[in-house]
Amino acid sequence: MNPTQPPTIHPSSDPGARPARRLFISGTDTDVGKTFVACAMAKHYRHSGMQVGVYKPVASDCHAESEESGAELIAVDARNLWNAAGNPRSLDEVCPQRFRAPLAPTRAAAAEGKTVDADQLHQAAAPWLTGFDVTIIEGAGGLLSPLADGILNLDLARKMAPVQLVIVAANRLGVIHQTLATCAAAIHGGMTPAGIVLCDTAENLDASAHENAAEIARYTSIPILGRVGFGSSAVPWADHLLG
Repeated sequence: MNPTQPPTIHPSSDPGARPARRLFISGTDTDVGKTFVACAMAKHYRHSGMQVGVYKPVASDCHAESEESGAELIAVDARNLWNAAGNPRSLDEVCPQRFRAPLAPTRAAAAEGKTVDADQLHQAAAPWLTGFDVTIIEGAGGLLSPLADGILNLDLARKMAPVQLVIVAANRLGVIHQTLATCAAAIHGGMTPAGIVLCDTAENLDASAHENAAEIARYTSIPILGRVGFGSSAVPWADHLLG
């Protein structure tokens, strides 16, 4: 084996015989590349021969497939995750709670005269927690964004234990503060992140982009797993989360 390459991870012979490894992907904010990174990880594990589950507890800014059809609402992020994982189970099970308005889930639900079912956030994950080698759970918004009344992403991540928390941050000016603050909040809330991923969310990067990883590493012991280039789906560092 080439020592410079990460080891190939093979699926268990009977994935239903043991729980899936759980990865909770959260961000420092919204629009930081969280879904892009989660999809790249799902594809990477699937192409390594693994059975991959994906779960997004709640989504807003959903739409019908066509305005005329009146079809069921589709969460684009959930569909992207589902496709990346090879279409396991059903799309409805990937994201069971979906709302139209481009607002925080609690407010998007309220706009429809509804509420986010806090119990379902955790309970609906059950089909994804066995029968897979790894299950990727993607939160909504930043780590301290609310998913339901009184429930933050961090709260749900804790309920998913045993789980590894991965923080995705947009690789741009300001990311040092955003990342350190998010990691501090996680630790204060009882979860030490397994690692940080910097995502290039634009083709033209500002001058900080090539220095941010080193600067973040100066102030935290949480490892920087890797950097995902703009439009790139290469995530070789993902293997280390399952090592």
